[in-house]
Amino acid sequence: MNERERKEGRLWPFATAIIFLILLVGGLFLYFATASPSKPKNTIENPISQNVSYKEAVLGFSEEYIDYLVFSIGGWKLHNPPASSETPKIKVIVDSDVYVSEIINGEIKTKRKEINNEDITIRTTREEIVNAILSSDMGNYIKQSVQEGKTVLELKADYTTLFSKGYLNIYKELTGKPFTGSVIEIFKQK
Repeated sequence: MNERERKEGRLWPFATAIIFLILLVGGLFLYFATASPSKPKNTIENPISQNVSYKEAVLGFSEEYIDYLVFSIGGWKLHNPPASSETPKIKVIVDSDVYVSEIINGEIKTKRKEINNEDITIRTTREEIVNAILSSDMGNYIKQSVQEGKTVLELKADYTTLFSKGYLNIYKELTGKPFTGSVIEIFKQK
């Protein structure tokens, strides 16, 4: 056996270990990026009491309505990307008011404020949110509202960020479209 064959023989275990390590890290990333809680830490109750009229519900609109909306679409399943402290952020524009829901350890915290680093933006009206809350099937109502264009869902973050924070199922549920087609639209915008 010459010198070259001996060197090549020593490289195989090293190369195999590197490939195994890359596959392991990639597998762990995929696992943590797609893992989501099976149940919410806390349940958010319907903010509209039964004895309130539709008009009163619209006039009483507050952050609690946005909390309930985000909770109902599965926002509690969102999480930080693996090895990151970057929390999921959903901007909800209701008429001309801007709210931001941040998901921190499975809990939805909504404030009325402006940000520029949201993952997705939802544009809708107070009436549409109240109609969704008062409907017998809120998830189906929101899905129909998105499909009819009454509510607009815009993906703002890059595909990797959206995927690693758990937006895949929410997007597919609300739009009825696969996530990958929208990724093409994201890249066209940039």
